[in-house]
Amino acid sequence: MRRAMAGLVFTILVCNALAGCFGNGDPSGEDGVGDDSEDSSIPYTEDGIFTCIDHDNLTRCWQTHVPEDLDPEVAVPLIIDMHGYASDSTVHRDLSSFNDIADEDGAIVVYPDGVSGKRMEWEMEENRAWNAGWCCAHSALDDIDDVGFIEMVVNLSVEMHNIDVDRIYASGWSNGCAMAQRLAMESSHVFAAVGCMAFYLITDHVGDYAPIPVMEVHGFLDQIVLYETTAFSIPFNEEMWTNPEAYETGAIENMYEWGAHNGCSGPVETFELNALYSIQGFDNCESNASVRLMTIYAAQHNPYSNDVDDGTALGEVFIGTQGLVESSHLVWDFMSQYSKSSETESGSLA
Repeated sequence: MRRAMAGLVFTILVCNALAGCFGNGDPSGEDGVGDDSEDSSIPYTEDGIFTCIDHDNLTRCWQTHVPEDLDPEVAVPLIIDMHGYASDSTVHRDLSSFNDIADEDGAIVVYPDGVSGKRMEWEMEENRAWNAGWCCAHSALDDIDDVGFIEMVVNLSVEMHNIDVDRIYASGWSNGCAMAQRLAMESSHVFAAVGCMAFYLITDHVGDYAPIPVMEVHGFLDQIVLYETTAFSIPFNEEMWTNPEAYETGAIENMYEWGAHNGCSGPVETFELNALYSIQGFDNCESNASVRLMTIYAAQHNPYSNDVDDGTALGEVFIGTQGLVESSHLVWDFMSQYSKSSETESGSLA
């Protein structure tokens, strides 16, 4: 309890610092789409590095990384990688290392932007966030259709690039990780696997969910989304105190919840154990839908190799593993072994 309350005080201070500290790009403001964005015959517009669409009465944008030496005749995997609360696609693109992974293995990465807004009175400026479920920001309060937006991004990416539709994956950090897991639950027909960093599934089970592999990476010393429970995590508001699910949701509980959703049986297995991290979970699951929890012992809220580089002092708060643990590569190793075609062959989608 002492650790939780200490983390609470720290996170309130961090939240005050967070407001307005990120946001190196402005994809939906003056730097956004051109005058032809209102033309319903144009499904998307491109302005510099951003591609934008009108969705649910909002201008929604994303960045795309296409490796220079990619063969346009070869279908490649698509990775949707989502930023954390109060961050944006530009900061996250430099954080997650998925550009390097795409260049190495031949894939296309999309970095979408959440909707800007203010949820809490103490926020000094608007911040970007995802509607990932019952917690926590303005996007959840306003019931922003982020699931529909991401599915549109996937569909347009398939139209614009040579994408292997059997190998579409989702990842993200913090609030973006919760969003990735919501996509795993509600868009399981789209994604072959999901692997993300530093948050949990915070939305309800849906009846048409078809089991897919899920991996979550969490720092044991996470000071923002606590390893043990979300009850004292941020963005800090009344939902954390009043929602009973917050007290029952942590890294271990999240692993077991996905195990239940995926029909896994047997005890938890340990797949890797060393001085820096452990990887545990389930392999005996329906449709080969494995579940993994990677615990990085000395990591805090940023389990990536890189530090957060947003041009502020927060880079000294959200420090990465300094290359000791290449968590994005481990997540990619997990996700990339799965495809919808192999699931179909095994009978899971038949």
